[in-house]
Amino acid sequence: MAQHPIRARMCGFGEKDRRPIDPPPVVKLRVLDERGQFMSSEDVDTCKFVVSATLWAPNMENDRSIVINPNTLPGPMPMYPSSSSSVMSLTEPVKVRNLVGTTVSGAYMLKDEQDEHNIFFIFHDLSVRTEGRFRLKFQFTIIPSQEQPRAFIESIVWSDTFEVYSAKSFPGMTDSTELSKAFAKQGIKITIRKSGRGRTFQQDDEGGEQEDDDA
Repeated sequence: MAQHPIRARMCGFGEKDRRPIDPPPVVKLRVLDERGQFMSSEDVDTCKFVVSATLWAPNMENDRSIVINPNTLPGPMPMYPSSSSSVMSLTEPVKVRNLVGTTVSGAYMLKDEQDEHNIFFIFHDLSVRTEGRFRLKFQFTIIPSQEQPRAFIESIVWSDTFEVYSAKSFPGMTDSTELSKAFAKQGIKITIRKSGRGRTFQQDDEGGEQEDDDA
């Protein structure tokens, strides 16, 4: 992990009110050569590299990526579906993704806050519907090709535990990290919060800044 998530405001079960995990989780890839030495990032062909994210409980044993929409429940029932859950109803409770947004990232060759080139996977568009404590599980795979028709999980990394708050208890966004600022300067569409001004800014397509009210 190059950057761990810390907190988020739950986005609920609507489709318009999206609250991104803060700061944006970032995974860094290091590749070993046949001699077990780290390769230079610029010598690695990254075109088929992808990392996917899923949501888990802090114990890293219970998948929390799917949740039951409480608006579709006829009465009290566990929010997270399980094989033992049962309820009498004329309609089936609707299961939806608890982790919403872009859950898969391709590889980016970018300079970090130390001005060094590295291979990164950036998840700046993730939100969580429900409040609670979670971890993110990231799985690195290589897109299948004619030479290698099957995809395998090559590596797994876990984030630290982070907290998702209700709207009333959310303490606010953290200050943008130096790594996030470095990515934004290189054209990555990532929200940047400027200390002491109470405003957030997002990079536009031309590298400029646009004010964003998602604080």
